Amino acid sequence: MSSQRPSFAKRQRETDLKDKARQKRERRAVKADNPNQTKGPQIAWDEAVRYVESPMPPESSATPGADGADVDPNTSAPDAPQR
Repeated sequence: MSSQRPSFAKRQRETDLKDKARQKRERRAVKADNPNQTKGPQIAWDEAVRYVESPMPPESSATPGADGADVDPNTSAPDAPQR
């Protein structure tokens, strides 16, 4: 575009903007002529939804004893005083 004269480049930009505005007006007119009767996406009420149980049990936490199940209550922490 550097070889074009500045006035031609300006005219080309203005023409492109007008074309885009015209296309936008046409799209809006089509949309206004055919309004949606409902709001949002349609729900497929006729499709059945079934629960499928997972074949694998859920993964437990990565660190043992995080939930307190693997901790021996008879042992104490090394820096805790013995009673």
